[in-house]
Amino acid sequence: MSKEGATAAPKAGGLRVAILSLGVLLLIAGCVLLAAGPTLYRSGSLDLEAATAGTQQNAMYAMAAAGVVGLLGFVLAIMGKKQKAGIVGLLLVVAAGIGAGSLYGQTVMREELPPIYDVQTDWNQPVAFTEKTLHERDVAEAVKVRDDAVIPEGAGPWSGKTFAAAQAEFYDDLKPLMVRANAPEATVAIANAAKKLGWNVMLSDPQGGQVEATYYSQWYGLASDIAVRVTPDAAGSRIDVRSASRIGVPDMGSNASRVKELLNQVALDVR
Repeated sequence: MSKEGATAAPKAGGLRVAILSLGVLLLIAGCVLLAAGPTLYRSGSLDLEAATAGTQQNAMYAMAAAGVVGLLGFVLAIMGKKQKAGIVGLLLVVAAGIGAGSLYGQTVMREELPPIYDVQTDWNQPVAFTEKTLHERDVAEAVKVRDDAVIPEGAGPWSGKTFAAAQAEFYDDLKPLMVRANAPEATVAIANAAKKLGWNVMLSDPQGGQVEATYYSQWYGLASDIAVRVTPDAAGSRIDVRSASRIGVPDMGSNASRVKELLNQVALDVR
């Protein structure tokens, strides 16, 4: 090998290592940003919007950059016939691509989902929370529970629509559950189902057909209150559920998912 060739090889190898190292650092930075969001929110350093959408967007950019840098490192590794470096570059591209793609999907979802934070199975006959739960929400300075809640202006195509209308348009599968069990039996089953899901059951009244529970999100510690109404039906019982966040920001579909989760668990438990 000529002196020029011997000198070029180390330079190319150094550039390749530097590029792959940069890609790894960018990927780590993206992961750190995601992990920092809940911590910064709980400490009061960031508001919820900045701690969620803000950190996720920055993390997405970091991961996308990691993917581009990883692809460049992979190409250089192939050109230099360096198999191990090529594997590192390929893994970096895949990991960064999955991460950035997932975060981009959440960004798109945030724009498409109705900006509501209170859902229920029947807005025509709203499920009411007990005075005790409403008082606890007041103490926690939670957003008021309203049966006529309206999406404010500035929410794009959702502006001015009631929560009921927005839910009917996007979550048309949120329906009451009909079970064969009588109302007291169904109420007990609902309370047990809520406990299985890890919720804090605050009220279980089999004779009155009421269950109330509170859910806390794992990362941000955000609270939502769930109220269940059980009424006798000719074939057994009808179960209606309401889930309302305590903070009045778009819930990204979490309340609707919570209602479905409870009803699905009850449907499995009650025969």
